[in-house]
Amino acid sequence: MPDNSEGQARKPMLPPEKAEGAFLALAAGDALGWPQEMRRNVRGNLGNAAAHIEFEQWTRRSGGRFQPYEEAIQAGDYSDDTQLTLAVARSRTNYGAAWWRAFTRVELPLWTLYERGGGGATKRAANAWIEGRPPWKSNKKDRIRRYFEAGGNGAAMRVLPHALFFAGEETPAALMHDVVLDGSATHGHPRALIGATAYAYAAWSLARRSGKLRFGELLDTLLDEAPEWSRFPKSDRDAASWFEAADNAAVERYEPIWKRTAGEMRALLEKARKGLRAGALADDRAVLESLGCFGRAKGAGTSSAAAAAYLSARYAAQPAQGILRAAFEQGADTDTLASMTGGLMGCLAGSEWLPQPWLQVQDAQYLRDIACRTALGPQGAERRPVHPLPHPRSILATLENGSQEMDLGGAARVVAIDARNPKPLGKSIAVHAWRLQTSEGQTLYVARTCRLPPKGKNDAAPAQLSKTNGDGAAAAPDEDSRNALYGKFCRLLQGLLESSVSMKRKDIADALGIVQSQASKWLKQAEQDGKILQVSKNPIRYGLPGKLLLKLCAAPPNPPHGVKR
Repeated sequence: MPDNSEGQARKPMLPPEKAEGAFLALAAGDALGWPQEMRRNVRGNLGNAAAHIEFEQWTRRSGGRFQPYEEAIQAGDYSDDTQLTLAVARSRTNYGAAWWRAFTRVELPLWTLYERGGGGATKRAANAWIEGRPPWKSNKKDRIRRYFEAGGNGAAMRVLPHALFFAGEETPAALMHDVVLDGSATHGHPRALIGATAYAYAAWSLARRSGKLRFGELLDTLLDEAPEWSRFPKSDRDAASWFEAADNAAVERYEPIWKRTAGEMRALLEKARKGLRAGALADDRAVLESLGCFGRAKGAGTSSAAAAAYLSARYAAQPAQGILRAAFEQGADTDTLASMTGGLMGCLAGSEWLPQPWLQVQDAQYLRDIACRTALGPQGAERRPVHPLPHPRSILATLENGSQEMDLGGAARVVAIDARNPKPLGKSIAVHAWRLQTSEGQTLYVARTCRLPPKGKNDAAPAQLSKTNGDGAAAAPDEDSRNALYGKFCRLLQGLLESSVSMKRKDIADALGIVQSQASKWLKQAEQDGKILQVSKNPIRYGLPGKLLLKLCAAPPNPPHGVKR
């Protein structure tokens, strides 16, 4: 149910063409920059690395070090930058005031199933939310420390929908509040959060603007209005635990770190403005290098926000050139830099300037549709209930069982279009893949890898441990027999766990009459298949996903940063 009263016309808070241009340019920059980011993972010949507006099909090495495989990336396909931007946009437009709960309880957990190129901090936080625990409340101090040290651009790259959503507001107070709240779902360091607030403020000011932007004017605006985007977040009772965790995670209190980082962000913007003084002769690479866009710190939230603002200020009259500059800047975080620059260019110039090939970016019509919904602002937001999401592993198991249609919570219903298995890069690896289409129009690519048993090594089933062949050795079952026995084991296991919240591994083995070594193998396989969940590690206990999920979702945690529920 929308927030506006029945019968009231939904008037966009900003021109729809600006919202469409922002979403399309963001996705196009992402699609252009993604294959340039880590060219060592690009298989075969991608073609000329010189800047060009056309999308290309390419082959990517995925699966990490231990389960590598090749997957074909279609021309115009986007990565995690656009995926997470859309996740935020859905949260805002579908769930009204409950958007943050939807983002953390539905969208982030679901994203782990279909993510492409996601950053480590975001994936770690998403897995924490799957477990029902905010990343700053982990039971391991090392995880909390890593969360508060996460200062990457994974927050800044996804906050564009907030800026468009609040474009009709006269002050940025609500925008700044929600951007920090959004960022805190995955990142705890001020470099991530201030990079996100500075970028969101730039997008908000451009979206509200009419008329041309003077050369370098965006940087002047950001520096002049620094108190708006660098203000320390307010704390209240709901946010107290977050700030307490932040203070405990460092050797000093969080507020001085925030203020020092805000000073760093202003210094970066000053460097960008100084670089523009050369006018048309400005050395873009030298400026981007001074902003930290190369080397180990290239993915910092502050550096990425400053670089996107620089390129947008420099190429305001030639928006496509600014995006191409970002997408093909060798050694930089090209997909994020190009997508963030694209978002700002669209906020400024709308969609008419977009090159024709960019209109064919993945899910172009869906990008247009959700952009227009975002442009309606708070008055157009629906208020759907936030339902618990099935565990991603159980969703994988559903796909493996051959289901063609299913409910994925925040993504509504999805249909499996086809299954094109990627090429494994090892003899001991099998890869299964699916292309899904949501009812709203987004394409999701899902893949699962698993290790194959060594040739000649068969898993004996409990019923056959006592059976022998002619010379007294255990008879080795064939593959069909092993699959049948494993299926029988899973059915017995499900019945066993139905009667208990969780059970230890030894108890399961004893109850089913299985030797512990065989139980361990099959329990691990059942866990990978999403049929069961590991509840604890010491001792190891297992339970059924559905029951545990209901238990975990019964009392969602309070959000940080002053949001009252």
